[in-house]
Amino acid sequence: MSHTVPVLFIDPVSGASGDMFLGALVDLGVDFGQLCEMISRLGVRGFRLEWKQEFRHMISGTKVDVIVEDDPHAHRTLADLLAIVDAADLPTRVKARATAVLTRLAHAEAHVHRMSPENVHLHEVGGMDALVDIVGTCCGLELLDMQRIYSGPVALGTGVVRCAHGVMPLPAPGTLAVLEGFPVRKTNFNHEMTTPTGAAIITALAVGFTEPLVMVPRKVGYGAGSSNPHQFTNLLRLTLADVPPRLLPTHYHTKPLAAPSDVQDHGHGHDHGHDHSHPHDHDHPHEHSHTH
Repeated sequence: MSHTVPVLFIDPVSGASGDMFLGALVDLGVDFGQLCEMISRLGVRGFRLEWKQEFRHMISGTKVDVIVEDDPHAHRTLADLLAIVDAADLPTRVKARATAVLTRLAHAEAHVHRMSPENVHLHEVGGMDALVDIVGTCCGLELLDMQRIYSGPVALGTGVVRCAHGVMPLPAPGTLAVLEGFPVRKTNFNHEMTTPTGAAIITALAVGFTEPLVMVPRKVGYGAGSSNPHQFTNLLRLTLADVPPRLLPTHYHTKPLAAPSDVQDHGHGHDHGHDHSHPHDHDHPHEHSHTH
């Protein structure tokens, strides 16, 4: 066989969320104990991780839940979160990736709400489970030693979702803002298929493309969402594969998100929560609203 390079291919045909990423990584072979130990180096308390095998449409996947026991600082700012990550006893690449995801998420929400990213106070970014989802995903990628990450188009649902601030269209504005410049696929499923956190993980860490990928699959993992809708199989699929270097996709690169130039910020943090609608502020409708 000719020379190949290892890649991780994200297949978000049923959407994506933070806990679905954790589940898929464990299903792919990341040792759950090692993952928990690495996440504990984040240096924050008040949560624990649990995992179990579940089925979605007769396909087995791993469900990982972040159980928040006590989070007195649920509405941390971006600066607060970045400071936690920076101070953590974690590998440099884990810190860099987590910082990229958090920053993209905050900038997208700032754009939607016409605020400064520094003043965004929201359930989605500040919640303990979202922080653990993001850092945990980056830890799992590190344990797999994955350098090249690619993703197909991200599936989006339709309809509306009810949250603390009323009824919002799907995909949620924050999710769509995060996905700006990235390939997406709109479906007719009346569910929030992709959460802001899931979208931020993909767009900050992966190269998106729409062409067929020539690869040799080595191992496949499925991460289960919280609900089991009858319309689609609520699983995020990750594939470890080998790809010839000349066939590596480079069709799309997510552009950086800048803070809006016409910000009218009154200095008050907002707790905008598309994710308030989700059972445990996880970030996937998969987790959440469905709760997907």
